[in-house]
Amino acid sequence: MSLRLNFYHEIHQERSARKRDPLKISAYILGAVIAGFAALYAFEYSKYVPVSRELAQKTAEIEDLRPKAAAAEKREQEFQATQKLTAKLVKSVEDRFYWAPVLEEVTALVPRDVQLTKLAGEVQGEGLRKCLLTVDGLSAGADPRRVAEDLRQSIAENFGKKFKNVDAKFRSLEDGTEAAVLGAQQWPTAVFAINIHFESGEAPAPLAPRAPGGKKKVRAADTETP
Repeated sequence: MSLRLNFYHEIHQERSARKRDPLKISAYILGAVIAGFAALYAFEYSKYVPVSRELAQKTAEIEDLRPKAAAAEKREQEFQATQKLTAKLVKSVEDRFYWAPVLEEVTALVPRDVQLTKLAGEVQGEGLRKCLLTVDGLSAGADPRRVAEDLRQSIAENFGKKFKNVDAKFRSLEDGTEAAVLGAQQWPTAVFAINIHFESGEAPAPLAPRAPGGKKKVRAADTETP
């Protein structure tokens, strides 16, 4: 029976230990990396949880406010429609033609030897209105026709200061059949009717021209490149 004695067992153990040391170091490093990732995940998750909770809260608030926003939008549309109607009514009232100042001005121009028997007015159009005022009356004096002519000229001059395209003409001018008493004297008379045409207001601004197809025309200067 043979007997073997190993006098290098300590050297062999030292070699084996050296072989095992890199594995241990690698295991330690791997464990440290895993622990680092776990700590990083825990840290990031701790930040995500409150953000996720806040996001869910905000989403719930948005869903709760959505019907209110729709109702508010509907009320806004109704308010805008009412505002447009009100603005239209206000504009129609502001642009309305009033006869009272015109008639007051005419009566202020009538001399003592003229008596008005009829006043009638007519207005056509919107914005720039075409107006017709009819003045019928009776004039008296040594020359009653001249008195009526002076009244016509006075009306034309005064209307020309306030209105556009004033045209005052006699529709009729005839000698009267009866005399009028002025200052305890009798004077011959004339029967007249004056038509006064004039324009009031402003014409609406013309719309910008558009190219065929509903597109706005582009000037050649706008297409030039520097």
